[in-house]
Formats: sequence, C-alpha cells, structure tokens
Amino acid sequence: MSNDRPANGTPAPLLEIAGFTVPADCRRIFITAELEPSTGDPRIQPTGFPDVGPVLYPDPNPDTEANQGLICLIESEPSMANRLEEVCFSNKYEGTLKENFQGLPYLRVESGGGTNRVFRTSSTLDGHRFASDFLAKARANFGNGAETTLAGHIKTTLGMADNGKTMPVARIPEVFQLVMELDTMSLIHGFQISNERISFVGLRLARALTGSIVGLHCERVAVPGVKFNIGQVESESGQAIFQKQRITSTKIQARFSIDVALLASLRLDSPNDGQPGYQASRLQLLVAIALWKVAAFLELLRVELSLRTECKLRLKAGIGPHSRIEGGSDARDCDFPYREIAMESFNGAEGMIASAHLPPNRSPLVMTFSS
Repeated sequence: MSNDRPANGTPAPLLEIAGFTVPADCRRIFITAELEPSTGDPRIQPTGFPDVGPVLYPDPNPDTEANQGLICLIESEPSMANRLEEVCFSNKYEGTLKENFQGLPYLRVESGGGTNRVFRTSSTLDGHRFASDFLAKARANFGNGAETTLAGHIKTTLGMADNGKTMPVARIPEVFQLVMELDTMSLIHGFQISNERISFVGLRLARALTGSIVGLHCERVAVPGVKFNIGQVESESGQAIFQKQRITSTKIQARFSIDVALLASLRLDSPNDGQPGYQASRLQLLVAIALWKVAAFLELLRVELSLRTECKLRLKAGIGPHSRIEGGSDARDCDFPYREIAMESFNGAEGMIASAHLPPNRSPLVMTFSS
C-alpha cells in the first residue's frame, strides 16, 4: 500500500487484491450474490426465533414497480457473522486459523500441564472475546518480561485504574491498536471489553463486516409435521401434528457490507519517534481479510451450503457476485472475483501480515487459565 500519487494526481488505491481494486476514497463496499435452492424444491426453511417464527416484512418502497413484496430473513446478521468467522478456521472446534493466516495474532487458552493440558477457548471462537472470563483471567507473557493476566495487560496498556472502572478518556483510541496486536480479526467482527475485572464502558467496536441472506417476493407456506412417541418414555401424547413454516421466494440474495470508513477511522498504530508507522499497511490487511471472508463464504455456495435441513442454497447459475464501491462523490459497480480472492494467502515474507509488522509469536499466543 502506498500514499504516493501517480503523475495524473490520482491517489494510489487503498488496496489491490486478485485484480479487485479498492480506491483510496472508498468508504463502503457492498457485495451481493443471487442464490437458489440446490435441491430444486422451492420451499425454503428460513431462520426462525422462539415465539416469533420466520421474520417477514413488507418492502417499504412505495414504488410499485421496484417493490419487492414480502421480504424474508433467511439467515440473520449474527448467524452470518459466525459463518464468516468459521471460514477462516482449520479446526472449527478450537478456532485454529488456516495456514494462509499464519502470523496473524489471536489468543488460545489452555489449563493444566503436560499430558493433562486441556484446551479451554480461543479469542477466535469465544463469542465474548475479551469479555470471556477464560480470556480475561488467563495469564501469559505479553512481551514485557513479566507474566500477567489479559485483564491486567489491558489495564496497564491503557492506563486504567487498578479496579478497571476508570481511565483517561483520551486513551480510548489506543484500544484498537491493542486489539490489532492481540486478535486482529476482532476489529472486523466487533468486540467489547467488559468483565468483572474491567467495567469501564466504551471499549468496544461495532462490526465492520455484516452479512445476511434474504428472500424477495416471498409467500408463506405451511408444511405439516408429525411426531410419534413410539419406543420412548411412557407418554399419553401418542402423536403430535403441527405446522412447519416455510417460504417460497422469486429471488434470494446474499448481501454483504464492509464498512471501510469505520476501519480507516481506527488508530491501528502509534509509532515512536523516528520509527516507521504501519497504520496504512494494517488498514490494508483488515480490508483484504474482510474481502477474503466474503469470497471464501461465496466459494462454499458455489456447489451447495446447508444452512438448515430444508435450506440448502447455491450460487445461481450464470449470475456472478456483484460489488458496489461507494466513497467520496463517486460510486462504482463491478463484478466480484470471489474465486480469485479466496485463493489469496496473507503470510510469507512479502505477505500483508508481514507488512503489518504485528507482534511475533502470537499466532496463537498461548495463555494459561487456572480456576
């Protein structure tokens, strides 16, 4: 990444990856892909919630020609966040990152010792991240020569009070560099530092990458279901007949949004006097990883992705993913080369991880938890 301007005065792009260019003034990237049921059955099992069921709502657009009828939430933003994290794992049960992310910091917590050492959690896997008690109370050497807990390291680095309740407000922006060097992907998926040892409010970040899958022009379909209580515990219910809510849809879209402006606003590096800064290369890495996550997820959809028993989707044949780049006074539409981006590796001597100059030996940083 470079801030140099070409001879024509146009700023150098923020990022170029697999032939996909993100301009310097980009603020947001929208990516959409059209999907279809891979089984040929038009009935789809959308996500549902207790006491609510499937989420359907009318298109608020008053234009009758552009109106998309009933819109159904097939896969929610929180669920998609989990799936976009999972595409990076080589071991989904321990949150171990794939080889092409070697060198990217994250935290792994273990307890016991020797042959009795047991995996507890990791910052890539734990939904609470830094708010997890396993993480907050685990101990490690963070590079200053003394072993301390994660909560202690955070409080010392940010100049917080010993009780974790107060800190200089002017130092809040420093949390983003701290997180960049502890678990880089938390800056993409959002985090909150809050636990029994750190109660200061404000150490948080919203998701920079969001996604969902929606159906357009939907119709409700009631499908019968039956449950037999045979050969189980003694029961007088016999059989229970019920309705299962399904939908049909004329169009299904996977939608993604990358908030480049949010990532660009973060203080990712605080160089010392006379030392080079890595703000630009770290921003480039974050945007590239966000694009890779979307591309890797779409690659799963190329053949089939099973979201639920009766919700198996794939990319619609002949219609490739589309992107819209917005920023400044301009917006640009183009194809999204997901297959090429999904093949990118970020490690190696010339890779983006090396260019970001992140702390060594943190891929992962193994921490010890003792109750």
